[in-house]
Amino acid sequence: MFALLLAALATSPVSAAPEVSVAFGGRDTVRVFGPSNKGREEYPWTHQQTLLSPRGDAAAVRFCWEIGKYGGCQVFLAQPGRPVLELKNSNVRQLLWTADGQYLLGAGENTVRLWNLSGGSRAAVPRPVLSGNQQSNSHIRPLWLRDRDLCVAMNSEVFGPNGGYATGSLTTTTRYALPTLRPLTVTTLPVPALSDTKEAPCR
Repeated sequence: MFALLLAALATSPVSAAPEVSVAFGGRDTVRVFGPSNKGREEYPWTHQQTLLSPRGDAAAVRFCWEIGKYGGCQVFLAQPGRPVLELKNSNVRQLLWTADGQYLLGAGENTVRLWNLSGGSRAAVPRPVLSGNQQSNSHIRPLWLRDRDLCVAMNSEVFGPNGGYATGSLTTTTRYALPTLRPLTVTTLPVPALSDTKEAPCR
């Protein structure tokens, strides 16, 4: 009986974590292991993105899973000669390095996050400019760098104070100072007024 159990364990498939090797030029190659896929055969973690920093001395590696309308992501920070860091609160769909390679930026559904090379983080939640007691349901779209600042575009459906059906749509671009994520300007426009542009300008 015990021998049969050992044989079954030996032949049963083991779901390993996804693995990515990141080459840093002529220097080290760092192996990054994603979250375990044990018990997740129907919706496994898969490698989605590896983004090298502008200086080439760090890389963000993003693993995600998805099933229907649900999903999630986890980001790891790899650097030569240092342990791989699992970044906290890194369920993001977009990644962007600052021009100096000192900070990694990420955008989830409605939150922007910033991590330093030691894994420390801060967050900001962009919001549209609403009138009265309006409410909104917002989703971040692109984020990009402008000069030394960060621009974050967002689409919002607007509702009355008691919810119900959407009464309109807005597009908002927030400009943040880096690395503090202090909001500098917020530009909100109704979607029909945008004509050829895809988002409100980053002023």
